Amino acid sequence: MMRTKKNSDHYSWGSKCSGWHLLKSNHLHIIEEMMPPNTQEEKHYHNFSEQFFYILKGEATFEVEGQSIELKEREGLHINPKIIHQIKNLGKENLEFVLVSQPSAHGDRINEPFEKESDLNLNGKIFKGLENSDNGEVDATTLFNYRQDKDIVWATYQGGDIKFGTLNGKIIGSNLEFYYQHQNRKGDFMTGKCQSEAKVINGKIRLFETWEWTSGDLSKGTSILEEV
Repeated sequence: MMRTKKNSDHYSWGSKCSGWHLLKSNHLHIIEEMMPPNTQEEKHYHNFSEQFFYILKGEATFEVEGQSIELKEREGLHINPKIIHQIKNLGKENLEFVLVSQPSAHGDRINEPFEKESDLNLNGKIFKGLENSDNGEVDATTLFNYRQDKDIVWATYQGGDIKFGTLNGKIIGSNLEFYYQHQNRKGDFMTGKCQSEAKVINGKIRLFETWEWTSGDLSKGTSILEEV
């Protein structure tokens, strides 16, 4: 279906600012927005959503991690998750732009004042197996996709002997504690628990893990994961 402002849902925000939902789904959000002169949004960041701003009319002033960036018509700016940012219209005419968010930023916005984040940030990072005990099932082809919200972490993982798995836990300083479960290529459902210490080596995070099966033979082991 062809989308225009006329057939898209409208909403108001801030001081006489407007937005039109050109596309709205859980995985992708596209909005055309308008900001009158001398208006601005609240300083904020997103835990998971990355965004792209594309200016249609006017000039935009962005504050990104304390740095000021000016954008003119037909210029765009990419903002990654966890990056504190704010858009302002300091000009004398309306500012019009398209905002693309992936996944949707709905419910994924943290405004000032910000709570202190964990010193360790694993959000959006991918890890692969580097070393493992013989009784483990993770290898160099197993990839872990991590997400993080403050001190809570979770991940999905698959590859090699593992069809699909999930883990859920928390961060304490530079350490992780989590429980994991997966199905292996033989069709067995395996569960376990793990304590992991994060270290930065040659610019990449490595996770030094001590784990224990809570199914099967209940054996213990160690492994190392490295950031891809």
